[in-house]
Amino acid sequence: MAALLEYAPSTGSTAEEELLARLQQRLADIDIASLGPLDAVADKMIASMPEAGASWSQVIGPVYSSAGLQRWLGITRQAISQHVASNRILRLTTADDVHVFPAFQFSAAGARLPHLKDILEILATGIPDPWTWATWLNAPDADRVTNAERMRLGNWQFVAQLALADSGAWSQP
Repeated sequence: MAALLEYAPSTGSTAEEELLARLQQRLADIDIASLGPLDAVADKMIASMPEAGASWSQVIGPVYSSAGLQRWLGITRQAISQHVASNRILRLTTADDVHVFPAFQFSAAGARLPHLKDILEILATGIPDPWTWATWLNAPDADRVTNAERMRLGNWQFVAQLALADSGAWSQP
């Protein structure tokens, strides 16, 4: 869990201790019993946290497992598959055949990245590789801004122009 937090303890406490302290502050005014069984509440909280993993996570960032995404978004595996098939959610398959879902494509509340479908369809014309698409979406440029951030800010048409140019270059022999 500590790998998920960008935290440098200044008080001598660990990242886990700081997380628990911050949770206690935020939960102080909430009737926790009204949220349901505590195990279910804890599971939902953990499911909302993406997993940090292998070296590719340096560019793509944290990812959700299929089960974690199902619990967090409250949707079925079939619904996720439908979103993937229609390019509304980006799914990556690891070398050991595990499906993961980059966290950058979701807001903190679970909303999908605006116009992801449009951009993925453009990128697919250049190369049929979701790993390349994920890297292209989440790698910062010279201004330290990612295409995913631009999309989140409403600049998806500019990102679409970049995607057209890059996918055209990818499709060249």
